[in-house]
Amino acid sequence: MKTAMTIIAGLALGYFIWQYIAGSQKGSLNGRIHKSAKDKKVAGVCGGIAEWLGIDPVIVRLVWALLVFGWGTGLIAYIVCALVLPEE
Repeated sequence: MKTAMTIIAGLALGYFIWQYIAGSQKGSLNGRIHKSAKDKKVAGVCGGIAEWLGIDPVIVRLVWALLVFGWGTGLIAYIVCALVLPEE
């Protein structure tokens, strides 16, 4: 089961990185990382990261869900980001 989760997470992260590289012709990020006020489901962390990277927030949420359900580290990272990241 761990091997399957590792492969799935690797594919998801690879797709995430590919979307970022394909979507950013400039090669620069969009300002500072923050929590989103417009695209908020729980605390706005995934929406803010998606705005910062310039990609679809669904991709960020899927990768985060894989981290939460696969290894549990995503929950800790989400809580830390929700506390540390500034509002938009």
